[in-house]
Amino acid sequence: MKSLHKTFDILEYVILRNGENVTPSEAADALQVNLATCTRIMGELVKRGYLQKVSRKSGYVAGPMVASLNTRQNLYKRIADAAELPVKKLSEALRCQVNISVLHENERIMLAYHLPGYPAAPWEIFRFSDHWDTATGRLLLAALEESESKKVCKNCGIKPYPGELLRKIRDDGYVRFEQDSLCVIGHWIRIPGYPVAAFGFGVPQEFSDKAFELSAEAAEEIRKKLTAPVCQAY
Repeated sequence: MKSLHKTFDILEYVILRNGENVTPSEAADALQVNLATCTRIMGELVKRGYLQKVSRKSGYVAGPMVASLNTRQNLYKRIADAAELPVKKLSEALRCQVNISVLHENERIMLAYHLPGYPAAPWEIFRFSDHWDTATGRLLLAALEESESKKVCKNCGIKPYPGELLRKIRDDGYVRFEQDSLCVIGHWIRIPGYPVAAFGFGVPQEFSDKAFELSAEAAEEIRKKLTAPVCQAY
């Protein structure tokens, strides 16, 4: 099982480098994996098409199987596909990063995001547990049954349990709160038959009212796509 975990860690590390070459020594150092083990695992991933070897010196990049797996439909891909254009439009209008995520056990998994057209680096991870600091985290916690929400909060160190605030979020279906100099905003997407998803972002306070209005419009657009017949939506 430990070897399996190392394999996934290495694969995710290479993919999250966003097309940059990764050498075995670099991955081994970053992930605290034995160099020989890391080299062996990367070689096996090449054989299966999940990594591609650029050269012995340059290292590895993501292989064709990474793209190939994403060609198949599933509930999470449909959410990501439905959110792609609304999230992009919202991000470009507000000039900020916007992401849409789901909750898997104790972690948020980012399904899609958009960076506006200015120099910015994408997130270096796709798994998060800082739920209470984010719009998506608060929304996804609120969507859980209270017993499950309490369990996740306990595992993630959220104390005391914010039950009253979560109940309000559950009733509203959105969040809007101050964090440093920003107003953090988000809406959830709850469609029967789909996992609950949520998107969020932060904007300067002076843009918060317009941002909230645009956010609500984006949420409605995503919901319409997910409730349309598949042949029309995709």
